[in-house]
Amino acid sequence: MPKVSQAYLAQKREMILDAAVQVFHRKPLYEMTMLDVIQQAGLSRGGIYKYYDNIDEVLVAMINRMTAENRFVDQIEETVENTSTVKEAIEELLSLLGRYIRDHVNSLGKVQFELTVLVTNHPEKAESIVSKLTEQESGQYLMATLFQQIQNGVEGKVFHPRFAVSDISNFIILQIDGLVHNTVMVHCYGASESAPDEGRTMKLLTETVFFMLGV
Repeated sequence: MPKVSQAYLAQKREMILDAAVQVFHRKPLYEMTMLDVIQQAGLSRGGIYKYYDNIDEVLVAMINRMTAENRFVDQIEETVENTSTVKEAIEELLSLLGRYIRDHVNSLGKVQFELTVLVTNHPEKAESIVSKLTEQESGQYLMATLFQQIQNGVEGKVFHPRFAVSDISNFIILQIDGLVHNTVMVHCYGASESAPDEGRTMKLLTETVFFMLGV
C-alpha cells in the first residue's frame, strides 16, 4: 500500500475543517456532531476518524484555525507604539476592540458565545476543548495590553482612580461581554432588538472608564 504523504494528510484535515466551518455557520457550536461534519465533507463514517478522533478535536482545530486567521497582535502592538500617552493608547485600543467585535461577530464572536453555553451545560468540555484552544489569541492579548496601559497610567500618576483598578477592569470585561453577547444575538440569531453600534458603544465605554480613572 503506498505511503500517504504529510501534505495529503494536511490537505484532508483542512478539507474537514472547511466542512466544519460550513456546519458552524448554520448550526450552534454546542449542537454540532461528527455526523454533521461527515455529511458536509462527503466522507464515509470511518474515513473522518483517520484524521480526528471525535467532534471535540474537530472543534478545537476549527477554532484554533479561526484564531490564527484573524490574529492581529502586530496591529495591537503598533497601536500602542504609535500613541504618545497612556490615555491615547487606551482610547485607540478600545476603538480597535470595537472594530474587531464588529468584523468578527459571525466567526470568533459566535464561537465565544457558544463556547460559554457549551461549557456551562457540559463542564467536562473545559478539559477536552477549552484547555486546548490557542493561547494569547488576539482578543485576550488586546485586553491584557489595555489593562497594562491602565496600570501604567496609575503608577505614573496620570490617573487617580475613583474606584479600585480591579473593579474597573471587571467593569470593562462585563461591558465587552455584554456588547459581544448583544451583537451575536442580533447578527447570528436574529434577535429582534436593534444591533448595537460598536463604535458609539466603545466611545461611551472609553469616557466612562476615564471617569472611573479620575481623568
